[in-house]
Amino acid sequence: MTGPDWAGGWDPFHEFQREMGRLFQSFASSQTFRHVRAFPPMNLYTNGEEFVLLAQLPGMNPDEVELTVTSETLTLRGERRRPEGVTDDSYRRQERFMGRWSRTVGLPDRIDEERATAQFADGVLTVRLPRAEGSTPRQIALTPPPESRPRLEPPREEDR
Repeated sequence: MTGPDWAGGWDPFHEFQREMGRLFQSFASSQTFRHVRAFPPMNLYTNGEEFVLLAQLPGMNPDEVELTVTSETLTLRGERRRPEGVTDDSYRRQERFMGRWSRTVGLPDRIDEERATAQFADGVLTVRLPRAEGSTPRQIALTPPPESRPRLEPPREEDR
């Protein structure tokens, strides 16, 4: 009677990886694990002295979206409702996210929340976020030390 070939040694991590692969493969046919993307998809860019955020919200109305802004973050909240009479088990393919959602975006600089504006047209939300006064980076010039100050020098060999 011959046993398993142990010449290469038994690798428990390889066995674990193989078994996990089989487990996940068994789920592949049922759509238990769906690839969920962050909703809504958005872009944030700089336009001069303001940030502009564009968020795609197809099929939603302006009154279904809530915006909250602080000097450092912007939060979008809402709910995307399922069409009337359509139940979860009736879907054969579902790629559009349904349900409550929330996204918070950290802003690269402080903004003036009092001057922030938002528009909603054709399913696209545009939020303009002006930078706060004094939050823009400025260059600081380096100057040599005044002559009255002692200059720091490395210790000499004989002082060690």
